Amino acid sequence: MRRTVIRTVLALLFAVRFACAPAAGPGASWMRDGKPTPQALAMAQVLRAADTFGLRPQDYQGAWCCSTLTPADGGASAAQYEGSVSAAVTRFLNDVHFGRVDPRTAGFNLGSPRPPLNIPVLLAQLQTTDDVQRVIASVEPQFLHYQLLKQALARYRLLAAGAATPTADEQRSAPFPPRIRQIELTLERWRWLPVFDTPPIIVNIPQFRLFAFHSTQDRKSQILQMDVIVGRTFPKMQTPVFIADMRYLVFRPYWDVPFSITQREMLPAIRANPDYLAHEHLELVNGPGDDAPAVAPSPAAIASLAAGKLRLRQRPGPDNALGLVKFMLPNAYNVYLHSTPAHQLFLRPRRAFSHGCIRVSDPVSLATFVLRNTPGQWTPQAIESAMQGADNMRVSLDRPIRVLILYGTALATEDGPVVFFDDLYGHDRKLEKLLGLAPVEVTKDL
Repeated sequence: MRRTVIRTVLALLFAVRFACAPAAGPGASWMRDGKPTPQALAMAQVLRAADTFGLRPQDYQGAWCCSTLTPADGGASAAQYEGSVSAAVTRFLNDVHFGRVDPRTAGFNLGSPRPPLNIPVLLAQLQTTDDVQRVIASVEPQFLHYQLLKQALARYRLLAAGAATPTADEQRSAPFPPRIRQIELTLERWRWLPVFDTPPIIVNIPQFRLFAFHSTQDRKSQILQMDVIVGRTFPKMQTPVFIADMRYLVFRPYWDVPFSITQREMLPAIRANPDYLAHEHLELVNGPGDDAPAVAPSPAAIASLAAGKLRLRQRPGPDNALGLVKFMLPNAYNVYLHSTPAHQLFLRPRRAFSHGCIRVSDPVSLATFVLRNTPGQWTPQAIESAMQGADNMRVSLDRPIRVLILYGTALATEDGPVVFFDDLYGHDRKLEKLLGLAPVEVTKDL
């Protein structure tokens, strides 16, 4: 993995640099008077407890393997100690800031990575600070639910060790070791996320839930929430994990049926039932645009549809598969958010029913939210009117809204409980393998 290789090379370069360099002056070294500084000992303690971050202490053991150095050990050992600490701390800082795995290797398309780290400056700060935890916290993700989940990890470790009494919610949970693993994997994924420069919209796939932020702060009081339906568990129907910008809405949209769905599902139904097209308000069209002319159905036209020379679309209306509004965020997957006529599916607890797009339970509230800064009086009443008005009406947003389609199977709530979700698409298992982690053995039941 590219990111792992880069981290390893950086660590080796730091080790060589500090092993070959003369001893640093006071305030810029891990040693003073031939002994580890208080900052070095504090960092060694942090790295021994790397599991509190959801990391593995053994990945950073070089930082404390020489922690008992004395002046009698000589200059070579002192230089070795300096290089060992700096290399391990560098790796730790990168892991805490960026995560250990490049999200692309996990199949996630999260765009630009997090801001770069100035490792020399950070090392200098850690070598002189009286609060190493404060410096480390400055490179971690700066949103509340990351911190809440990190705090939850500590409690679940106590529960697994039998050192804490479980609450009623925790008693109903699965055995604690698998829950700890879910928290660790979710913390890893949250480290991949970009900084929230503007209020985003987030969809957490295994939670079947959407969060629209009124600010860049991830606090419940400032977030519009609603249920969603996501892609099925079949590999080609799963909702992808990616980031894109929402740029416009379409009221009363056409549904342009993807060619794969036309081939796999529509053509067999069309051939079996002559009335299928009319009953489902479908039409054959010749051309890519919304103004493309409709073609009368005939055996020849059906053959052209099967060959990809014509395309299939569903006319706007209450029975349209996209409902009465779609929220467009141009992306390589052709995935977007939309309403749906199948409202009864929101009553299901496991809502993986789509071909990959995301159906929202409250399209009026979401449209009101995304159009709040767009010129015009986009009240809920105006949006309801647009949903019953002209077909295929496009409204561009005044400012794009960043949309993050994410995947986390553990969520620490502001109210206290931790909520866990099924590994819907098997991404947790894949990430375990990428991290070189053995599956957690379930050794006891509550």
